Amino acid sequence: MNDQTTERETLLNVTGMTCASCARHVDQALRALEGVSAVEVRLREGQVRVTHDERPVPEAMIAAVEEAGYAATPR
Repeated sequence: MNDQTTERETLLNVTGMTCASCARHVDQALRALEGVSAVEVRLREGQVRVTHDERPVPEAMIAAVEEAGYAATPR
């Protein structure tokens, strides 16, 4: 049995982030998803790069961001 997982990257456009606190909320919401190994929030660009395995699908990431109070779309 092969336990290796393939890391993937998903890029999201996030609107509604206006400060470092907003970026931290988005970061925490995404890191809480199982399978996420890294999150890079670019506040000025309104973009987020999520490194993950196959578990969190983009729809789950968008739902997590929206639950945190922001809007997200796949990039």
